[in-house]
Amino acid sequence: MNTPSHRQRGAIALMYALLLPVMIGCVGLALDLGLLYLRTTQLQNAADSIAIAAAVKLDGTSTGIAQAVLRASQIARSLNINLATPLEWRSAALRFGPTPDGADWRSASAAAGDAANMRYVRVDLADLDEQMNVMRPVLMGVVGGSIAVDVAPVAVAGPTALRVAPLAICALSTSASATRSNAGSPGVTETVRYGLRPGIGYNLLDLNPNGVTPLYYLFDPVHPPTSGSHAGATVSFDDNTVAPFMCSGTLAYTAIGSGFPYLRRPASFDFWRQLNSRFGQVPVCNLASAPPDTNVREYVGENANWMTTRPVRAYAQRTTVGGKLRTIADLPWTAATVNTPDADYGTRWAYNVPRGQSAGNFASLYPSTPANSVSMPLDAPYVTPGYVTAPTQPGRPNRRLLHVPLLNCPASGGAEPNVLAIGRFLLTAPASATEIPAEFVGVVSEAALGTAIGLYR
Repeated sequence: MNTPSHRQRGAIALMYALLLPVMIGCVGLALDLGLLYLRTTQLQNAADSIAIAAAVKLDGTSTGIAQAVLRASQIARSLNINLATPLEWRSAALRFGPTPDGADWRSASAAAGDAANMRYVRVDLADLDEQMNVMRPVLMGVVGGSIAVDVAPVAVAGPTALRVAPLAICALSTSASATRSNAGSPGVTETVRYGLRPGIGYNLLDLNPNGVTPLYYLFDPVHPPTSGSHAGATVSFDDNTVAPFMCSGTLAYTAIGSGFPYLRRPASFDFWRQLNSRFGQVPVCNLASAPPDTNVREYVGENANWMTTRPVRAYAQRTTVGGKLRTIADLPWTAATVNTPDADYGTRWAYNVPRGQSAGNFASLYPSTPANSVSMPLDAPYVTPGYVTAPTQPGRPNRRLLHVPLLNCPASGGAEPNVLAIGRFLLTAPASATEIPAEFVGVVSEAALGTAIGLYR
């Protein structure tokens, strides 16, 4: 049996001695890179968490800015780096801006003066203590490596979609606000928004302020409105594009403004099944993105039993008086309205009591023969346990709130509609191919809509 000679053993020892520093360096490099990756990941996760938590609080007001600052501080101080080191938070690391990819990032105090346009949050951990965001090699330092590595991440968070349905209707008036007087009771007035009365149920497929033919549009869910008119442009979005957005009640962009949207006037409304996912009827929608509401009770007939006279339909009776397609509830007060059957007003006050009103005003607001009244719960029926029916699948609150663009529809075919406001409606009963029963709640700003918050970087 041959054995290594002393010369061979000496050569192996020499090679080992020469390779040992290289081996130590490789091990040290691997460990330092692992520590660097760990620190970078921890800080990025921290920045992401802070940015998302702050962005959720933005609602277009200075109070929302203050709440975002507070929430960012709370989240930051609850985080540890390397399992034990608290994140040393500084408010200078938090900025606000109108777009996710712009350069106009402002401090909280500067952003508060333009809160309505502050929709995004930027967190830059480079503004923290250097010990937190600069890492020096540990093991490589033993062999002379001492170059500091900047591991401070940046995170930008904000809305990734707008909680507005791809359905648009014509506003019954271009006036943002008007006072309606009830001649039979001079002391009872109410605020009407864009011609719509809060608390009244409408069939969203059966309105037209300029004619007697129903007029509604599908709203392009992918391409946002433009600042200039695009009359005559080819509209390319089809039913397959619209359907998932009708299920979720969202648009794929984050702002509408008062621009000119891409609209398509359909021959028929084929998306009623998508809307009815909110009532637990989900054969055409994905439950993950379109769950039912936590309350699927239909507010019509005996289910609307906070009203003395049960409505036979969920929305007010249509009328074409004056050459306009609207409802009897929208007509001026006259002696004739006193003799209107109360059931023709449909379901009312399911979502809330209209601002400035009380149950005692009900009969004066909706004069009928015989007069009707309400026995209201302490809260709105929609959220009162006695008027709630739970779905069979896991639900999500407020899914029955539908946000719909209100358009300035033209009197003739020449002008192009633009967006006046976003109307908020409660779906009071399931939709069909000819009706979408929805109670008008009011108008809402885009900043206050609330929607999915995501990361941009």
